Amino acid sequence: MKWKLLAMAALTGLAACDKSGFEYEDAAPGGNVHYSLIDTIGIGMRTIQLDSVPSSGTGYLVVGGYSDPETGRIDVAANFRVARPYSFPELGDRVVYDSIEIIFRPDAYSYGDTLPDQEWSVYQLARPLELDDDQTRFYTHHIFPHAATPLARESFPILPRRGDSIQLRLRDDFGRELMEKIRTKSEDVSTDVLFLDYMKGLQLRATRGTAVFRVPAADSAVVMRLHYHISTTEIEKYTIDFPIGNPELQFNEVHVDRSNTPLASLIPGPAGLLSSDAGNRTWVQSLSGMVTRLDFPSLTGLPLLGKYGKVMQATLELRPISGTYPQYALPPRITLCTATKDQVVTDTLSTVSGYLYGDLVTDLLYPENTKYAYDVTTYCTAIAKGGDANYQGLLAIPSSGDYYSQLNRLVLGDAKHEGYRAYLKIYYLLYK
Repeated sequence: MKWKLLAMAALTGLAACDKSGFEYEDAAPGGNVHYSLIDTIGIGMRTIQLDSVPSSGTGYLVVGGYSDPETGRIDVAANFRVARPYSFPELGDRVVYDSIEIIFRPDAYSYGDTLPDQEWSVYQLARPLELDDDQTRFYTHHIFPHAATPLARESFPILPRRGDSIQLRLRDDFGRELMEKIRTKSEDVSTDVLFLDYMKGLQLRATRGTAVFRVPAADSAVVMRLHYHISTTEIEKYTIDFPIGNPELQFNEVHVDRSNTPLASLIPGPAGLLSSDAGNRTWVQSLSGMVTRLDFPSLTGLPLLGKYGKVMQATLELRPISGTYPQYALPPRITLCTATKDQVVTDTLSTVSGYLYGDLVTDLLYPENTKYAYDVTTYCTAIAKGGDANYQGLLAIPSSGDYYSQLNRLVLGDAKHEGYRAYLKIYYLLYK
């Protein structure tokens, strides 16, 4: 093939001698041994928009929105159930409704500008939050219907690092109706199934948000609370708590508008957006489903350099472009996964010590030293031996713990970027 001949020419022309640091255990004595550093392997890079990103049962409600010059406008809404308590108290004629509220306790994670007040709204879902018969989970592109009129809408400052809870007072007509159903022992609140049909679920969303926040999907972090009192000789105040229900069905829907950004032409599918068509840049952002694909067509030509050869060590470095952070925080870890040409992930790269996460090394004084670094020796060896028929590229994605609940984004330089280029370095042992 023409490309293979070009790859061979590149490899043979780019070999540089550097023989320190390795013992040639596999080489026959007296043989013609060459140990070369190949440091300009061609890297093809593109941004891929995944068709779907799993979003249910992630353990977090993600709520808010912000505008980013690189990735556009992103808004995230959280859909969830509230559960019927184990039992209801007896409510007699003297019971008086006071209020109903929903309480959220965000964790320390946020993304965007948290200084302005955030306006949050709560809507009742228009149908019960359940999977259809042909569904196994919800995805970020799913849009769940909700009532036109919100149960609550309020603006307030959010300081998640302080651990403050957020209290949204819901409409009184909604609260009075619920309390009356409890008082009269209505069928609507008699069983979990009937309560779901009545309550259906809630959606929490932001309006004109400037930041995204995260709330653990746990009883201690999400609760709807009904307040009432009983008039006797003294006013006795009480509450009924409705915790979050079935967290496995809670999901976050993501809405993205990338018009007027470098990613305006990116559409879902395996073709993606070539780095050469985007200023020698690619992007990674977890919850919005953007990943970077890397291809190394020259690797399959390594065996053509000589009769016997071995990849002794291979390292890959990916560099964020200066100026795209730290205002927008970088993902703390990026995983490399092997993938087919259709972006089907087949494995996660690992070494004997575990998965490769490319832990971020940040140097704000010398940004060119900020990088994610990987030992890709096993991958390069397998590709060199496997040939064209078994070739698989790499997808750079946030690690699984961050993938479904964060929006940290990454702008990478490709192999031709002037200041922050991707770099594959191979130490190759050749015995002729």
